[in-house]
This record gives sequence, structure tokens and C-alpha cells, in this order.
Amino acid sequence: MFTALKRLALVTGLGLAIGAGVAAAPHPVQAEEAGPATIAFVDVPRIMRDSAAAKSIRAQLERQEKAYGAEIKAQTDKLRQEEEALKKQAANTDAFRAKQQEFQGKVDALRQQVERRRQQMSFAQEDAMKKLTPVFKDIVSEVAKEVGASIVLDSAQVLVTSNNLNVTDTVLQRLDAKLPSVAVNFNAPATPVGGGSGGGAALPPPPGKPAK
Repeated sequence: MFTALKRLALVTGLGLAIGAGVAAAPHPVQAEEAGPATIAFVDVPRIMRDSAAAKSIRAQLERQEKAYGAEIKAQTDKLRQEEEALKKQAANTDAFRAKQQEFQGKVDALRQQVERRRQQMSFAQEDAMKKLTPVFKDIVSEVAKEVGASIVLDSAQVLVTSNNLNVTDTVLQRLDAKLPSVAVNFNAPATPVGGGSGGGAALPPPPGKPAK
């Protein structure tokens, strides 16, 4: 009878993938000078894993995700208690049906809140990377000019590289000095769930649950 809360699956995490890398690798950087192509390499995954700025972004995202997860879990636990109380009441009565409808409304509202939190986390991560990426690319361009490289590629996407043209250590050192941390903004409004259309858009199923 009461399957709505089970479908919510006691969401304790927001499902945002906060792995070792904060973001996908930027596009190759090409220096302004014309002439024979000299290629340098940067280990972008290492920069996004080991740089102080990336670590600060990741730490803030993880803390906020944990806080949101605790918030959602507390509300879900409360709904579970209400569900158990409803099960003990006589079914097929007007009072029961009214309470059941009210309960379903709370479950739907919680699912929408979970989706909003996910959107806020995604926006916060994207916004933080917009602060890091330009600084990173400027430093790569600066180093490329110093070593006489006209193109800089991500070494993680190249089968064979030359250590003489791998400028990862230099880029990492300068990035840490110039941008030791990035403040993540979690206050940006999330896109309203369901938009403005009547009835709202269907939410995706919780992790591990097939869509119907």
C-alpha cells in the first residue's frame, strides 16, 4: 500500500559524483605564435586531483553533500514514522484517505527537495570550476611560451609523451601559488523542479531503482 516512501529509498546522499578529478579535462591550449608545432604536455587529471584549488573545491562539495544528506535523512526518517502510524489506522475511511493523501504530498515534496539539492550541488561545482579553469589555462599558456611550445595537450590522452616537454610540475606549482583555494557558492538558486508546465516533470528514480 505505502510504496511511495520505499521508492524514495531513504536518500542519504545526493548522488553527485565527486571523484578524484573535479572536472573534465579542458580543451587543448594553443599558443598564439605561428610556426612549426612544438607540443608540450600537461597531466590534467593530476592537476584536477592534486592542485590546492581542486582539493579545496572537492572538500567543500563533500562537506555540503554530507550536510544535505543528513538533512534529507532526517526528513525521510520522520516520514517513515508517519508511514508506520498510518499502517495502524483503519483503512478505507475518509479520515484515512485524507491522511494518506497528505502523506503522499509530503513524500513528493521531499523528492523535489532532493532533486533541488542535486541541482544546487551540480551548479556549485560548475561555478567553482569556472573560477579555476581560466587561471589554469592562463598558466598553461604562460608556461607554453616559456618552453617554446605552440600546442599543449593533456598527457592522459596521449599514448607516448616526452618527459622533456611535460610541464605538469611547473603548472601545478604556479597554480597552487596563484590560486590556493576556491570558494564554492552553494547559495545560487536551483532550477525549479518540473519547470512551469502543468503537473511538473517526472523525477528520475532513486539510485538502484528502475524507472517505471
